[in-house]
Amino acid sequence: VGLSGRYPESPDIATYWRNLRDGNDCIVEVPEGRWDWRDYFSEDRTQGGRHYSRWGGFITGVDEFDPQFFNIAPREARYIDPQERLFLQHAWMAVEDAGYSRASLRATDVVSSDVGVYVGVMYSEYQLYGIGANAEELRMGFSGNVASIANRVSYALDLHGPSMTLDTMCSSSLTSIHLACQDLKSGRTRLAIAGGVNVTIHPNKYLALSSGQFISSDGHCQSFGEGGDGYIPGEGVGAVVLKRLSDAQRDGDHIYG
Repeated sequence: VGLSGRYPESPDIATYWRNLRDGNDCIVEVPEGRWDWRDYFSEDRTQGGRHYSRWGGFITGVDEFDPQFFNIAPREARYIDPQERLFLQHAWMAVEDAGYSRASLRATDVVSSDVGVYVGVMYSEYQLYGIGANAEELRMGFSGNVASIANRVSYALDLHGPSMTLDTMCSSSLTSIHLACQDLKSGRTRLAIAGGVNVTIHPNKYLALSSGQFISSDGHCQSFGEGGDGYIPGEGVGAVVLKRLSDAQRDGDHIYG
């Protein structure tokens, strides 16, 4: 009943559908704001400490966040994984898209204890930037606990249902939605916020994929095609608000699909 997301070259869902419809290739070189790929690149697939691909699907605005909107201190926000900030934003927008607000989630028959949050996340590398930081300047340290991605949403919306971050690798987001649907079906919850987030914020991901010979060298996903040598990583964040169909019809919600 609610939907929000951001994908390569697609700051919103409407643009994402247009890019799909038009068959747009949204793969680009690693943006300067992430890391300088020239410092790590080598065409030699066997060279250690280098990645042999400079391509990927990257979303914009990973550093854009209004912490005070969510009652977070600006100083603290700097040390929160961008994936956590992004999912919080899009979970909030998905709730708004469903016609709800933080207050109305508690004001309707859907009480806060009946609302679950389920987030799929595979990589967590933001804390690697803390390794090279000056300990005296850092003070707070970088959090490496992905469980806080779901917990942050539950806290911000004052929800008291299931709150979990899961990692089943490439199926993480789908698994989070599956678990959300299972809880809805069993009656454990009456509403769920589910989805996933994936941001390539540190070169370690490309180094690891190159070491395992998983990444494509030519900027195209050809994992199983003839002559293919791997896949190209893509970023994204998406959240859906789910209800049982009978409840959505009873409540007059907009129903996607």
